[in-house]
Amino acid sequence: MEYPKIETLYERDAQTHRLKPDFILKNRVYGLLKSWEWTEKIDGMNIRLMWRGGKMSVAGRTNNAQIHPDLLAYLHEAVTPELMAACFTPGEDGTPSDAVVYGEGYGAGIQRGAGYSAVKRFVIFDVLVDGKWWLAWENVCDVARKLGLPVVPFVGTMTLDDATDLVRGGFRSFIGGSTMLAEGLVGRPLEPLFDKRGHRLIVKLKTKDF
Repeated sequence: MEYPKIETLYERDAQTHRLKPDFILKNRVYGLLKSWEWTEKIDGMNIRLMWRGGKMSVAGRTNNAQIHPDLLAYLHEAVTPELMAACFTPGEDGTPSDAVVYGEGYGAGIQRGAGYSAVKRFVIFDVLVDGKWWLAWENVCDVARKLGLPVVPFVGTMTLDDATDLVRGGFRSFIGGSTMLAEGLVGRPLEPLFDKRGHRLIVKLKTKDF
């Protein structure tokens, strides 16, 4: 499953393509939640580590996406089928749980990656199990720990207003050693939630949109 597009929190101005100055929520359901968990949005390449039927495969956002050879080599070295098998244990019938581990490949040669790292690396930001269960953040972190991989930096639990103020003012990336401004934030509820159309509640705020 390709990673669903994350919706921008606010509506955009049709002329400037920036956020409307009065900050109108694109989905009024967002305003019903008092606090959200926010992680840093990384400017890189969307990567899927897929575990299906006891076999592992690696792909970009789409199956046709071209992954840089250095990043691909790093992923195959860092994440083995044995690690995936140990992480996603079989159910009562002995059938392994299918899963997709979503993350961002970054580093020199990928987008603005040189500002993050001189070498290519990978961080996890989400996990989907059996095609329908989005894991809560603490469970995403547990999967990452078992795989021996980092997660995207956790910035904090904040209201929409506080997160907006932080991104609008700009903040330095939390990726180790980086001196550049972060691309923005991604926010999700404390537990995976969905609106009446079945769309997952997850939003983004990008520094360049202000």
